[in-house]
Amino acid sequence: MKLSSIEKICREPQPLSWDETKCKVMQHACQQMAEFQIQASLEFRTICKNRRFSPDQLKTEADFEKLPWIGVEAMKKYLLLSKPIESSVLSLTSSGTRGRKTEIHFDSESLERAQEMLTGVWGQEGLISKEKTSYLNFIYDPKNAKDLGIAFTVRNGQRFAPSRESYFALKMKNDSWVFDVEETLMKLREFEASGGPVRLMGIPSFLFDLMEVMQKNNQQVKLAPESLVMTGGGWKAAEDKKVSRQKFREMIHQLFGITDVRIRDGYGLAEHGSPYLECQNHSFHIPAFNRIIVRDPFSLKPMGTGKVGLLQFITPFNSMMPNLSILSTDLGYLDEKPCACGTASPTFTLVGRGGLTKNKGCAMTASEIVKRSDNL
Repeated sequence: MKLSSIEKICREPQPLSWDETKCKVMQHACQQMAEFQIQASLEFRTICKNRRFSPDQLKTEADFEKLPWIGVEAMKKYLLLSKPIESSVLSLTSSGTRGRKTEIHFDSESLERAQEMLTGVWGQEGLISKEKTSYLNFIYDPKNAKDLGIAFTVRNGQRFAPSRESYFALKMKNDSWVFDVEETLMKLREFEASGGPVRLMGIPSFLFDLMEVMQKNNQQVKLAPESLVMTGGGWKAAEDKKVSRQKFREMIHQLFGITDVRIRDGYGLAEHGSPYLECQNHSFHIPAFNRIIVRDPFSLKPMGTGKVGLLQFITPFNSMMPNLSILSTDLGYLDEKPCACGTASPTFTLVGRGGLTKNKGCAMTASEIVKRSDNL
């Protein structure tokens, strides 16, 4: 089966700027992937049959609401594959040391598409640099967390500026993850002395914990103007301490000298596998290769802009798994007004987690490690 529209939309160099042509390509791409998954996946074929869906129903932008979804909890419980496991070239998991894990697989073609999608978003946001950069990664050391999704995501982000040195703040010691604040601060001062740009990347809980210690001790580290903060993976520890995202960014500027437009947050869902980055105005734009439908938590009917509901994520890149359309337990809404940054794409606001139980993912594990480190 030809997947020409899929290849085209996933390699779009300006994915944050929607136009009629890109929307039509996305529609065709989802038709192609739906047709492929109906043939390749018994589970997806059964869901489509039960919901009386056929790919030819995707004729307009409004028709994305008709696309059947798989619940994120089903992907945590079952391994759903559309190709033999031998076709997998990369396997990642969604959680840390506790909780139900989602196992995500990519074949070579799907992984290449995912890489091109991420490159398009980072490139359009002006975050790609050719200057050698030091990386301070607030994530689990990949030597001990090789298949953890967030570890791969942060390492993958190092494609966008050549690495001078890369330090991982979470170390495995005595079979437990430990965040050593003093050791991390010492490494940060080494990076400061180098004079080159520094990229602080990873889970905001740990960065926030470091900044609390610095504030308490009246310490500052002034980094080069080209430095960047890119967080992702959960805000639980900061939210527990009643710190807003704006206050979080103000702390970064005060302690490191990094300007507001160089402080970004990323959002992702392992089961969805497609990137979302804040723009310079801190809005999450929906790339041309993604769609988001907001559904009422009770009736599951689509909701209009500005109304909070469950987020359904659509992206056609992965032919290894039937995750074309995923219904998450995350709550959010589609913004009613265009973003002031001027980029011609819709934006959404994440509100929080839904469901009867909290998933013990990277963010939850991070919060527990921060609390344990505070007591050392």
